[in-house]
Amino acid sequence: MIGRGFLRYWVLRLLSEGPRSGYALGKELERRLGWRPSPGSLYPLLASLAEQGLVAQSVGKRPLWHLTPAGEKALAELEKGKEEWRNIAGLLAQAAKSIPNFSEFLRLFAQAVAAGKTVELELFLARVNAEMAALLGGEKRWKP
Repeated sequence: MIGRGFLRYWVLRLLSEGPRSGYALGKELERRLGWRPSPGSLYPLLASLAEQGLVAQSVGKRPLWHLTPAGEKALAELEKGKEEWRNIAGLLAQAAKSIPNFSEFLRLFAQAVAAGKTVELELFLARVNAEMAALLGGEKRWKP
């Protein structure tokens, strides 16, 4: 879930609120979602978005990233008909604030994805989904 597409969406969304430094983007993601991307994820994404003409960086003592008109259009396209993005973002933010270990879970999950542990994560998520279904009164479906 916390992948390049998710980070791309959030960077565009935050920059739509006003210019920010890369550091400020990371801090705001951490504040809102309880998860902070590594500089090795955030800055290459910003460079890629700049190459695509979606963001630009001001020149000055403290360079700030801002959304371009093309970036505003790209964000509108991402959000168009995708209420799920806003819902997921809100749920993640709520979970990060109310469940103490959720931020650590997201960080570790992102590390596992980056390390290519997709098979292991698939099995892990099957177990988690079964436990959640049971927690909500559903049937456990996962069997080791």
